[in-house]
Amino acid sequence: MLHRIFTAVLIGLLGLIPLWTAPQPAQAAGCTLTAIVWEGYTDSSFADIFEQETGCTIKATYAGSSDEMFAKFRAGGGKNYDLVSASGDITERLYKAGLVRPIDTSKLQNYSAVFESFQGGKWNTFGGKPYGVTFAWGPNVLVYNTKQVKPAPKSWDILFDDKYSGKIALPDNPMTIADVALWLGKSDPYDLTDEDLAEVKAKLLELRPHIRKFWTTAGELANLFQSGEIVMAHAWPLTYTQLSNEGYPIGSVSPQGKLTGWTDSWMISKNSKNPEAAYQWIDFILSGDGQKGVMDVTGYSGATTLGAEAVGPEKAHELFMDDLSLHSQINMWQSVKNYDQWVQLWNEIRS
Repeated sequence: MLHRIFTAVLIGLLGLIPLWTAPQPAQAAGCTLTAIVWEGYTDSSFADIFEQETGCTIKATYAGSSDEMFAKFRAGGGKNYDLVSASGDITERLYKAGLVRPIDTSKLQNYSAVFESFQGGKWNTFGGKPYGVTFAWGPNVLVYNTKQVKPAPKSWDILFDDKYSGKIALPDNPMTIADVALWLGKSDPYDLTDEDLAEVKAKLLELRPHIRKFWTTAGELANLFQSGEIVMAHAWPLTYTQLSNEGYPIGSVSPQGKLTGWTDSWMISKNSKNPEAAYQWIDFILSGDGQKGVMDVTGYSGATTLGAEAVGPEKAHELFMDDLSLHSQINMWQSVKNYDQWVQLWNEIRS
């Protein structure tokens, strides 16, 4: 209780601080930042603020999976993009591939606002140096059509209900194997033996006839719901937010103890053509305007005290930003040592 009171007071005091102090443009007018990102992370509703203040536009390419993100960022030796919004399953891969540069936090006016437990996080700090800046996080959830799925689901077991066969969708991502491992009761879903993977494969083969589609983008998944092709999906909160805003009868469930998720970081290409502008973009996303923009569009949780102040105590509590309790409960994506085996298994299931 004392912790919540302290947090509320802190958030109130932060209201005295400007959400976003526009820096002087680091580049001449016409500067273009290129980024490969998860959907929603460069939405015009907040990116326009950055562009107007800096004179630098951001041109983003969406990725449907971490593998796609890594492959596209690596193409051309990392020279095609300035930034990547990497999840914890590829941050180390990007670092080991020599594609990203260490972050100079002194260039970020708002870095001190990043939650203390997110500074130096194991998902983006290597060799004692930060290579990424955390700005958003969240769980992978079960979303469903509230008119056609009754009663409301309480666990992932509903995906195996014959009543909904051919009406569900899963993300086209080998990391989904970690979710299945949790359903099977594995203690560490990212450290799976050959025997563990055999169990996961059997479970996925059991589920395979129920799967209508393996989705790659949130937009595609929203269309599958709206067209009536599916009534349930393993999804990101973004899909719930998008469909809810459009008045679609959508619900969301986060089965306790059975959640994977992601802690996302901005990383700068080692070969970025606009590194100073990249720092400006990251600093903006850490600001109140940037954090609120990301949260409003995606429904994800933010990562800074400025973001908590911008959305207010009630919303910050709803997104677990006041005590970060949900973050500690989620099995966040991380590097997998035998990932090639995961990819092979996944390809066998989806083919």
